[in-house]
Amino acid sequence: MSNIVLIGPMGSGKSTVGAALARRLGRPHVDSDHFFVARYGPIPDYFTTHGEKDFREREHRVVAELLDSPRPSVISLGGGAVMDERTRALLGEQMVIMLDITEEQAALRIGDGTTRPVLGDEPMEAWKRIYAEREGIYRACADMVLPADDESIETRVDTIVARLNPTPSGDDTTP
Repeated sequence: MSNIVLIGPMGSGKSTVGAALARRLGRPHVDSDHFFVARYGPIPDYFTTHGEKDFREREHRVVAELLDSPRPSVISLGGGAVMDERTRALLGEQMVIMLDITEEQAALRIGDGTTRPVLGDEPMEAWKRIYAEREGIYRACADMVLPADDESIETRVDTIVARLNPTPSGDDTTP
């Protein structure tokens, strides 16, 4: 079985849902942003020192490494990871789930945006612009899209597990 990869905009809960899903499925969970930070240091500092282009190159390498793990895992990607066409090509061999989010939910979750270097001085305006640019790519990559109305972590995990393991309909057998 392939990896399960969570994608979506900043603040959609990829890290939190990914960890809960991994526990439920008995798989390891890896967050590409956490992996990047462990290897290269804080993302805002990396952005400042090396720029977005270098960050995206290294991010792609991290994602490729994580996807190549011999043990199927739940992998949460940073919001911009899908912008690299090489990464998108690698996702074609995985089970990809997009976690969607409303603008109102994003405002509550991203706060002042200081830990998210691409948001700048007006985090919600930047979030809306970035979401508009990326939404079509997220949806094109996704095998499954969880709508924003599935708000709780457990509800999202329940929905994913149910869709991954559908029960046969019309089964008239009783134990």
